[in-house]
Amino acid sequence: MLPALRGHGQAAILPGLKQDLAQQRDSAGYVAVLGKIGALYASIHLDSSFYYARQMLEIATRLHDVSGMADANNMLGWYYTAKTDYNVGITYAYKALLQNEQLGDSAQMIRSLNIIYGCYKNSGHPVEANNYFYRAFHMANRLPPEKDSIAATMLVNYAWRFFNDSTRTDSVRLVLRKAAKILKKYPDSRATFYVAAFEADLLVREGRGREAEHRIYELANLAQQKGMPYVAMDMYGRLYDFQQLGYFTDSTNYQDQAYRVAAQSGSMELNLYWLGRLYDYYRSRQQPEKVVYYGNEIMRLATLDRYRINARVSRQEANYIDFFLKEKALQSLSLANRIQQQQLEKELAEKKNRTLVAVGLLIIILLLITLFTGRYLHYRRWKQQENALALSYVQLARTHAALTENDLFKNKLISMLASDFRTPLHHIIAVATQLKTGTLTQPEVISLLKQIGNASRKTLGAFNNILKWLRMQLSGFTYTPVTCKLLPLIVDAVESLQEEMNDKQLTLVNRIAPALTVMADEEILRLVNIQLFQVAVATAKAGSVLVVSAHGEDGKITVRIMADGGPATRKLLEELKDKEHNIFALGIIISRDFMHKMKGGLIVQEEAEGFLMLEYTI
Repeated sequence: MLPALRGHGQAAILPGLKQDLAQQRDSAGYVAVLGKIGALYASIHLDSSFYYARQMLEIATRLHDVSGMADANNMLGWYYTAKTDYNVGITYAYKALLQNEQLGDSAQMIRSLNIIYGCYKNSGHPVEANNYFYRAFHMANRLPPEKDSIAATMLVNYAWRFFNDSTRTDSVRLVLRKAAKILKKYPDSRATFYVAAFEADLLVREGRGREAEHRIYELANLAQQKGMPYVAMDMYGRLYDFQQLGYFTDSTNYQDQAYRVAAQSGSMELNLYWLGRLYDYYRSRQQPEKVVYYGNEIMRLATLDRYRINARVSRQEANYIDFFLKEKALQSLSLANRIQQQQLEKELAEKKNRTLVAVGLLIIILLLITLFTGRYLHYRRWKQQENALALSYVQLARTHAALTENDLFKNKLISMLASDFRTPLHHIIAVATQLKTGTLTQPEVISLLKQIGNASRKTLGAFNNILKWLRMQLSGFTYTPVTCKLLPLIVDAVESLQEEMNDKQLTLVNRIAPALTVMADEEILRLVNIQLFQVAVATAKAGSVLVVSAHGEDGKITVRIMADGGPATRKLLEELKDKEHNIFALGIIISRDFMHKMKGGLIVQEEAEGFLMLEYTI
């Protein structure tokens, strides 16, 4: 549905506004009415709009009326845009944008953004144009309901921008319906004509070209009736766009009418636009009279000053460029000051930003250090707990292994004790039984008593060694070495076995130096010597030689006992493996453990054809 186009038009409002202007007594009211008149002339006569905008700017500047200066700059920006001086138009519109931003007037900011957008778009800068378009569009969506006329204008601009984008057809139709609904409250708005024109474009797309053409002519005539020649020329220009939609109209008719409207408006730029199109058209149709006429018109306009073509406006009123240059000269000093101030503010802002960034980074670094320190301490505590747990597991395993070993050792000890002491006890019992019979001679009795004494002595010695060894196994035993002379310990061991050595007619060769000393537990070392000499004496052949020697190396003392046991040596070594039945097995085990406690070692092996070697290092 096309919006209803009713109302008396903008031209009809001008007399009342001019009468109101003459009645104003204060400058603020005068500036406000000048703004209304200038805004109306923007759609009727550009030169008149410029005249009122200039007056408005001068008065508002004297009054320091920022709102009035912003409105005047917006009108001047629109004027220079219509004159195709886009750079100048951007200059005025941008000043208006800053002033409206200072005031917080979003609606007027959108007007300024629209002018800048149009300048960039028409001058071939699409990226900059898009930036200002989207900024204006997003601001329009946040306007209050009483500013909906500005929002409707932005909706029309959206349709204008994306009308030929096939991917946005639905959104274009939506914004046109929304704009038409709003503009019903504003029948004299320029935007109303453009909404209707877009509706006509849609009719062409639907194949209703003739209906759309008729509608455009109605809109152009209505715009002229309302005193909007620039809008009327835009409507005629839509007929040319119909060709791109696949509908061709009588271009001569609408171009000729558009030229007449342009001539009435006094706009040199619009006159040349339509004259050029008419000239090309008649030249292509080979109509020399029309070609000559329009060619002369083009030459006539080309010789005129584009800013002083309207005879109805005086030289002083229409000297636009002089006005612009003078204004620029007056603003140059303040502009330079503002630039310096902006640079100073920028430097201060950058310094402040750098300070904030540095502080922020410092805080982040401190937080990271705190975080990492906390994580490290947590990891360290966890690792310590894990190590402690692992150590407790190891200790528990060792304790369990020790208990198991002790249990096994206890069983083996009981078994070995039963085996080791059974034989000597049985021997004593057997000898005692023989003595009871009373049939033995005196020498036989003396011999048996000596055997009982030897067996008893060996049994008591074994018990003594076992008790001392068990004492070392108990918790609380601490090995404390002292300096001991080795020779007396060897002599004590030999003396305890002197009777057995005499019976076997053994000869001892003692090569121990009298001054030789060792670091050991004296009592333990004495027991070890006795035990080893017992094995050596028991193994040695009758009439053989026992050799004991010692030598030092790397701070260690090695004591070696050599006995010629012959075949008995190998038999002994085999029996030592049977710990449960050999009388000397437990003694060797205890002696080896004694040496281990004293940080030494014990070796029992065969050397050179039946020689038994018992060697310990301490």
